[in-house]
Amino acid sequence: MLREERYPKEPPALPQYDISPELKKLVLMFMGAALINFLIAGGLAMGMRIMQEDVPVLGVNTTEQNVLWYAFLTAHGQTMMFGVLSMNTMWFSYYATSKWGRKPLSGITVAKASFWIMEAAIILILLSTLFGFGAGWYNLMPLTFLPGQPDVTWGTGAAATFLTADVLVGVSLTLFCIVIITTVLRGKIAVGTQRRQNADADEVHEHVIHLENLPASVRWASLLGITGWFPRKWRLATPHVSILVVAAFVTAMVQIVGNPGLFVQLAHGFQSIQDPTTASNWLLTKDAWWFFAHPIVYFPLLIFLGGLYFFVPRYGKENSPYNKWVYRPWPFYFAFSVLVFSHHVFMDIPNPVWLQMLSQTATLGIVWPSGLTIITILTFVWRSKISWNITSRFFMAGLAGWAFGGFQGAQTGMWGTDMYLHNTMSIPGHIHMILLLGPLLFAFGVFYAIFPDLTKKHMSKTLGEIHFWMTIFGGFGFALLFNIIGTEGAIRREAVMPDAWGWAMPWLLFFALIVGIAQFLFVYNFARAAKRKPTAEEIAEYNSLHRDPQSMGTAEAA
Repeated sequence: MLREERYPKEPPALPQYDISPELKKLVLMFMGAALINFLIAGGLAMGMRIMQEDVPVLGVNTTEQNVLWYAFLTAHGQTMMFGVLSMNTMWFSYYATSKWGRKPLSGITVAKASFWIMEAAIILILLSTLFGFGAGWYNLMPLTFLPGQPDVTWGTGAAATFLTADVLVGVSLTLFCIVIITTVLRGKIAVGTQRRQNADADEVHEHVIHLENLPASVRWASLLGITGWFPRKWRLATPHVSILVVAAFVTAMVQIVGNPGLFVQLAHGFQSIQDPTTASNWLLTKDAWWFFAHPIVYFPLLIFLGGLYFFVPRYGKENSPYNKWVYRPWPFYFAFSVLVFSHHVFMDIPNPVWLQMLSQTATLGIVWPSGLTIITILTFVWRSKISWNITSRFFMAGLAGWAFGGFQGAQTGMWGTDMYLHNTMSIPGHIHMILLLGPLLFAFGVFYAIFPDLTKKHMSKTLGEIHFWMTIFGGFGFALLFNIIGTEGAIRREAVMPDAWGWAMPWLLFFALIVGIAQFLFVYNFARAAKRKPTAEEIAEYNSLHRDPQSMGTAEAA
């Protein structure tokens, strides 16, 4: 009975290396907090949908309800971005760096601090909501730093609370980046070498894993995926780190470059609160914010693309741990994930011409590695005997959501189309496609895949199936509906939607409720499995997958 009720159907091809109990506990803490934050953020979103249905909330008047709507909008966006999506990246990056790098993290205490600081930030963000703060999750300039009348909007205390929360977000992300970067750049790291042999006159490629203290130049070239562009002879001779370690490293490098933008914006904000007359360059403040805020959009994504590259071929029975096309997109992800911020500011005419030109170049540039990833993953699936367990299905659904949302982003990142679409509901459609139906679905797939490695237990298959289908139905339902009404001209950031789109409001609430119910079931599934004791069969399975935790040898044997 247990075999029929568990996920995944097949244990993922994980290394035998067993991460420390301390790191397992930290990963589970991140998972649990992210799920709780997700329920809260989802509840705020449903509150927004209810208010747009003209349902009176707690008997407040129209003005108070509109203020509450914008406060919910701000808290929903920031909690989802930092308390859910960013936390997912942090736990999987910590796990992947140790698991596939086959080494402990450099600074588990710092990693723990990154968790508590981020969760403290989320608490302050939610607290600012009670004070009515509603400048938007994207810190719409200059509203964030210009407190209105406390009786109808928010006061200085609300703005200061929110800004303090974002300071903590920046600190947590910076600590995360430091832990990942120092872990992979210091000491020995697990690498793979493709060894060519002749067996019965047929050439055989054997993939051997070993620990090696790589020279700095080789280490950087491998960690950034540059080795994928080496000539074949050099590529076969060069040690490669796991693609998941590459993904974690590029994620950390992109974000550490972008984080100063957040601190510049926040410094300007605190200065403006103290003396509004000295803070006048809101254009520079907005540019600084987006220098941070577009990397943070890729922050939830890149590590899970590494997960796709690792898990999908193995579920499809493919033997391609060091395929050159797996590594080739990563130098471009690193470059364009930083530069593409500019397409959020090219409508601001006072910006210099070179920045406006860069914006469209970077928008088209990010399509290249993204398209390459999509095509590579689909070739791994095409005509393969893939195991369609819940992980692989969440991955394929996430790939579709990310692809649709990503190419929509390229469309709105062009000057001509952005003039028409920028202030419409197409943008929330794009954001929910590329984040909710991309990285979040990828994260769900990884949840199911590595949960047995963390706990020696499996989650319920029945609840997992319900979670999958309800999430896909509801998620794609309201994201597509956002896009439909957006192309018809529905304006975003409106607490009260015009009557022309009143027909869509009940459907948006319906789809949001479907997604919300699915997540309550997932949290129940997660908590129930985490609480119970493992069965003898589950313990035996875990032990069989960890026969020799320090083993190196051939990758496919691990």
